[in-house]
Amino acid sequence: MQTAAKLEKNSTVGKSFGMSDKIGYALGDFGNSLLFNFIGSYLLVFYTDAFGISAAAVGTLMMVSRVWDAINDPMMGVIVDKRKAGKNGKFRPYLKYVGIPLGIFTVLTFLVIPNMPQNMKLPYAYITYIGFGMAYTAINIPYGSLASVITSDPVERTSLSTFRNLGSTFSMILLMGLTPKLIFEADNSVSVKGFLIAAVIYAIVANVCYQLTYKMTTERVTHEVKENEVEKISLMETIKALVKNKALIGLIVASLGTLTAVFLPSALNTYLFKDYFQAPGLLGLAGMVGMLAIFVALPLTTKLVAKFGKKNVAAYTLIISIVAYGVMVFVPNKNPMVYIALTTVSGIGTAFFNMLIWALVGDAIDYQEYITGKREEGTVYAAYSLARKLVQAIVGSIGGFALAAIGYQSGVATQTAEVAESIRMIITAIPFAGLIIGFLAMKFIYNLNDKKLAEIDAELKRRRA
Repeated sequence: MQTAAKLEKNSTVGKSFGMSDKIGYALGDFGNSLLFNFIGSYLLVFYTDAFGISAAAVGTLMMVSRVWDAINDPMMGVIVDKRKAGKNGKFRPYLKYVGIPLGIFTVLTFLVIPNMPQNMKLPYAYITYIGFGMAYTAINIPYGSLASVITSDPVERTSLSTFRNLGSTFSMILLMGLTPKLIFEADNSVSVKGFLIAAVIYAIVANVCYQLTYKMTTERVTHEVKENEVEKISLMETIKALVKNKALIGLIVASLGTLTAVFLPSALNTYLFKDYFQAPGLLGLAGMVGMLAIFVALPLTTKLVAKFGKKNVAAYTLIISIVAYGVMVFVPNKNPMVYIALTTVSGIGTAFFNMLIWALVGDAIDYQEYITGKREEGTVYAAYSLARKLVQAIVGSIGGFALAAIGYQSGVATQTAEVAESIRMIITAIPFAGLIIGFLAMKFIYNLNDKKLAEIDAELKRRRA
């Protein structure tokens, strides 16, 4: 297959890679994860208990929004790939300018307009939620692609991936520690005003992070392309090429399973602690303690990868999570502290996967170039980003449809014991199945072991010489 353009020059420019790049890149994912996880963890309960939309309608909304993402995300990836690098770089300007509309849509999504007619609420939710998704795509794809031009050194890229995960982790600490205090009243009911205050705070914090990422990072790897040798990029041809990327397909399937196990409890924990454990005050503690898993995995990841390889570490550590969720499914209990302990143990297994995922995506980008001859950072990243957003939609849809199916009553202070028990089964059995799928995908579909990666690296260096 012909390359989209001949690389006339592959050069490194600007100041040397250093701590400024690492911290700046971490702040970018602090902002992204803050908004993404705020939506993923609390939008469902906002819609059902504060905005007054039925759980089934929310499930449909999530699915329709992701159908649009299936069109929008690849298009954005192609747009990013075709954009020429300017004086401020190719990817950094998106962080500087798109953060503001993203923040606005975040606030609008959690805004309850007084006296809004009931028949206008669902259309308003569609407009604001889809608008948020489009703005998030427009900043997240360039942000994810930015790592590939900050440095070309594999070790330095691994450090960027590590710092990115730290940024995400600290954003979750803020999210889990502050949000429950804002959105719950003293009688455990939700606060409409509290949701809006949280949205405003997080939108402002995220925009500060985006501006700091823009200022602190440097795009030093440039690919200069001859103007007359650029051919049009066909979206359909790009999609066909992505399907041939077995490593990317493996990551997508593994993420669909594994991230469902991460996101579903985040989306439904509010209901679990409120209606099953009847202890919503422990929700913040559950989120904070869960973050400890990241700090357990952090110092061990590099050592384990050096000994066993990225693929094996990402796959086999998921067994820890599978066992923990197996206990939660088959040994029910009413003690919230036992649940918190088991989810923390499970979090150690998924933490290794999440710690390595961005390095694995980078390998999939290299593999795409290896099999097609094209360097398409934005397109490959967009495909994986779409998979993560699909997980969020699946979680929202499963949560919404399942709550409707078990008879959850929106706005009711106390649910029946049968509904509470059904919530427990949903929040444990589905992650258990998802983790098994994640393990099987990493083991049998993802095809880049250390030997294959060395072969790919040598071949790409030969082509670029």
